[in-house]
Amino acid sequence: MPMEAGFLRSALLAAFFTCSQWAAAQPCAALEDLRSMFMKHSTFEQAEDSERAAIGALQVTSESCRPYVEAHRWVSYCRAADFGWNVAERYQRFKGGMAQLDSLVGAHPGDDILCALRLSVSGTAPQFLGADGDWKTDAQAALRVSKTSFWSENPAFLDWMADLAVKIEAKTADAE
Repeated sequence: MPMEAGFLRSALLAAFFTCSQWAAAQPCAALEDLRSMFMKHSTFEQAEDSERAAIGALQVTSESCRPYVEAHRWVSYCRAADFGWNVAERYQRFKGGMAQLDSLVGAHPGDDILCALRLSVSGTAPQFLGADGDWKTDAQAALRVSKTSFWSENPAFLDWMADLAVKIEAKTADAE
């Protein structure tokens, strides 16, 4: 019996170590679902569901992943403004969410992923809203991220972000 118990203990430790390594390799597991939900935003309710999913993911995510999940929360919050009826509420939602995204980018200067996520909102918003101040920086950041494996689990999101960045770069080049 002691030998079986020792074997069982070794097997459990090996399984735990393997799972721990897998979890460490996947520090932002919630992001795949959040990106997929973002790509499906076509109603106010879907955007709110995506925001709630991000809020839930914040409760269990790793510290290194937290800024990206938080950014997805505010991206969804902003994108819900696309579907509202009340213009004043839509504007408040958009401006409030953009302020939170700007704050995240400010708290993590040089983080290309956060800049790219900010572009996912500012790059699709009407220019009269004045959210185009960081387009050039954010588009360059999105293109750099698109050349990494960060979005590889979501090829549709990767393609969409890279295409958006190219379009924004063309707009900023035309403006110069």
